[in-house]
Amino acid sequence: MALVGSGLVDIGKKAVDFSFDTPFSHGLVLSQQVKNTKRTYLIFLRYYGCTLCQLDMRDLAAAYPQFQEKNTQLLVVLQSDPALVAEQIDVNTFPFTIVCDPRQEIYNLYGIKPAKSKLRLLSLSLPAKLKRVKTLGLEHGAYEGNELQLPAVFLLNDEMSVLYSHRARNLTDMPSIETMLAKL
Repeated sequence: MALVGSGLVDIGKKAVDFSFDTPFSHGLVLSQQVKNTKRTYLIFLRYYGCTLCQLDMRDLAAAYPQFQEKNTQLLVVLQSDPALVAEQIDVNTFPFTIVCDPRQEIYNLYGIKPAKSKLRLLSLSLPAKLKRVKTLGLEHGAYEGNELQLPAVFLLNDEMSVLYSHRARNLTDMPSIETMLAKL
């Protein structure tokens, strides 16, 4: 994985470019991917085995046509190994690109820090989200990466400028899909 650039990634700055692998492709480059649409959401979750992440990915997949209507693509970054994800899903499971970062190089490049403790991951909205996980019958898979990793979201334009950023303070501190669509 090649990384280019340095400095804090934030609103009004250029996003840091990087190459990446997906479960089904190798050697893709962020700057080439963002040219495909007017805007790109770069969404950092934790890892594919995490049931909360599986839930978030299902919700994003269900809303994907609304993003496409606004000429926006989603790239979901996971701490997962591409081969492990490929064993669990097929190329058509999700309509968006899954960026695999098992060594957390992209997380570090974008300055996305883990929580300082398990207690700091918790939030008041976590029980409701866990109830949805249980209702859907989602099962926890392999643990990968840093279990304390916090999520984040960046909205980029086709020239790699950051239009919006959000760094979560806990596991559920992420903008809603409605909020993300409103930013477009």
